[in-house]
Amino acid sequence: MGKHSEETRVINRSKDQCEAYLRVFNTSKYELKNHIADKEESMIVFHTKIVFAANGQRITVKLKNVDDQTTAVTVRSELISNVQMNDRGVNKKNINVIYNYLNEDKTVDQVLKQDIENNHGIKRKKKLFSWGKNTSDIKMSIMASYLGGYKEFEKSIKGTLEIHEAGIDFSVMGPKFTITFLDIKSVTLASAIDIEKNQNWQATCFKDEFKKDKTDYEKAKRNKLVVEYQNELGQTPCIFRADSSFEVEKSLLKAQTLIQELMGK
Repeated sequence: MGKHSEETRVINRSKDQCEAYLRVFNTSKYELKNHIADKEESMIVFHTKIVFAANGQRITVKLKNVDDQTTAVTVRSELISNVQMNDRGVNKKNINVIYNYLNEDKTVDQVLKQDIENNHGIKRKKKLFSWGKNTSDIKMSIMASYLGGYKEFEKSIKGTLEIHEAGIDFSVMGPKFTITFLDIKSVTLASAIDIEKNQNWQATCFKDEFKKDKTDYEKAKRNKLVVEYQNELGQTPCIFRADSSFEVEKSLLKAQTLIQELMGK
């Protein structure tokens, strides 16, 4: 683990509002890597966008609900690589940037507008903020790659997998698809080895994706989510790979459990 700094402060915003703000936090300099949303405590992970990996930092933000108007926010910034031994103050700077951002007197629309400006004029659709739902409806969000199983998407693509009250959404900048819980039959955590052993899963998954798991460790890692759902062709698997480098298997286990709970409602 690289050098790190950590601090906890109370922010005069609701936890849902803090999460909504952080989902569009300065995407020109920081990349959202993981988002685990819970009612009482949530976690959001960013990596700095850098040229050399040795200079990068990971920022982990934990949001704990205090009451309807205040949130305990813990920010931890750490060097991703041990190559750089002295952080030269960047960890403390990242922490202050997060707190200053959360304390700014801005509305949601102003925050979204600032995010567009940070991306050099690249306009994002507002659905990337909440996809037409209340932010509080989103139970969990993880960065993932679609690997096959949905007929309108004919190639692997990186995006965001969100779990909400009605089902799951997968979205990139433009394309999006939804699988409702009424159509979902089962959800399974799987490794590359598991997919290779299951002919139906193997036939669904894009072939080039198997080449990305090269070592025995990578092949055995349960970093894929297989969602069996019903469509006009019958029961079909839809496969996703979690792309976050932070607690991947733990995040997917949480996603599997959450989907199973919401399916039972």
